[in-house]
Amino acid sequence: MTKRVLIVDDEPLLIDLLREIFARFQHGHAYEVTPAYTVVDAYDLLRREQFDLVLLDMVVPMIGDPWPWIQGLDLLKRVRQLGVKVPIFMMTGVWNTEKEAEALIEGAAGYLHKPFDQRELNRLVTLALAPPGG
Repeated sequence: MTKRVLIVDDEPLLIDLLREIFARFQHGHAYEVTPAYTVVDAYDLLRREQFDLVLLDMVVPMIGDPWPWIQGLDLLKRVRQLGVKVPIFMMTGVWNTEKEAEALIEGAAGYLHKPFDQRELNRLVTLALAPPGG
């Protein structure tokens, strides 16, 4: 069985690194990683497709908007308003406990700090994708 992961980040190298990390995970299934480099792309994908997990950067570009950068937190809120229940982990290179708390209140499954510990990512992914009651 393949698990679908959406990674929303404007850094192609980070997405490639995460793709490699997911390929090495020993969770008993393969991972199909789909990149989204902008908020608009991510929102469109989440409206049309099913994912098992989302990794969402706190700051991602929004093409065509007068403010070219918005908070990933805004996308999280919009996705939750759509009724999408997929586990979403927020990623950030900045420590901000206020934003972290707000993301958790808005329905984020957890937080990953860049550069993140691969063991912690492994643990969080394992927990997020564990079968209910298992």
